[in-house]
Amino acid sequence: MSGSKLKILVAQHRWWYPTYVSGADLANHEFARCLRERGFDLRVHGICPPGTSSRLSGRSYVVDGVPVSLVNGNFLDSLDATLLDFRPDVVLTSCPEPSATADDVQDMVEHIARAGAPVVLYVHELTATLPMFEKARQHLSAVVTNSHFMAGVISERWECECHVVYPVPDWRSFHTEEEGGPYITFFNPAPHKGLEIAHTLVTRVFPDRPFLFVEGFLDPEARGIALYRSGNLVHARSSPDVATIYGMTRTVIVPSQWQEPFGRIVLEAMYCGIPVIASRTGGLAESVGKGGILVDDFTDVTSWTQAIVTLDDTKQRRKWIDAGRAHVSRFRLDDEISLLERVLQMACSRRRVSAN
Repeated sequence: MSGSKLKILVAQHRWWYPTYVSGADLANHEFARCLRERGFDLRVHGICPPGTSSRLSGRSYVVDGVPVSLVNGNFLDSLDATLLDFRPDVVLTSCPEPSATADDVQDMVEHIARAGAPVVLYVHELTATLPMFEKARQHLSAVVTNSHFMAGVISERWECECHVVYPVPDWRSFHTEEEGGPYITFFNPAPHKGLEIAHTLVTRVFPDRPFLFVEGFLDPEARGIALYRSGNLVHARSSPDVATIYGMTRTVIVPSQWQEPFGRIVLEAMYCGIPVIASRTGGLAESVGKGGILVDDFTDVTSWTQAIVTLDDTKQRRKWIDAGRAHVSRFRLDDEISLLERVLQMACSRRRVSAN
């Protein structure tokens, strides 16, 4: 390690922004970009996304100052070459792509460990990540996750210390105008996200109110927002132009029916002056806090109906806009990057102590 600045390799059995964009991919990229901006020597080593031509051995590019190398072939051989060439002080890894196996992850982590670099895992969700890293967790120097709810679950299952670094959006990319459009907006309309509840609200409870359903996983090739209407429901293709979506939105609903890890969308909405109604489940209770309406009986349509009607009152609406703004002001990306930096430094220090 030269001076106080670490050499950081982000290595994961997964693609990278903007070849594929989910909430986890976007958060990983923002962490990497911010560490680069702080002067750390950081590289990304991953795999090519699905659909990459078999004629290509890989692709390399720089995005927002982050150098990225994606492999379309023998991942472990290319990882060994990168470890030998770059000689990182620490390796940061994250959730693998869906077709990866626990053996793939174990091989990756063991190759990194043999190279002498401590491995720090950032857990975005529980369902796939923990089982995938079960065989390799003895090689992990530190575990980080996105909420105290998640940290509690991981600490109990793995009997380890788990650090919390919130995936706070970069507010420079968001506008802050209030009173945008008329829509009640629901992101990522999937069953576990509360599609049945939302569909009932659209078709049976509020047939005269406009709703906007925004598909999940950003399409990095999209330009603008593609919309199509069906009665009082408008569907939107998700794109990087998220400001347009929030500019069309009056209220954001998050009727999740599972243990949501965190809830980045609620912070975005609050920052833009949009009231939030969300399920009191998992990390949502943490990300919403006192800044939005939490629905305790989130499986009940009547509870959602009452929450939405509450915001028809001008004073109530202003109350929740102000509460959201106050709540989200506590979340600063720069603070979270400092926390992540300390965890990476700590992992390096522990490795040096154990080596002596």
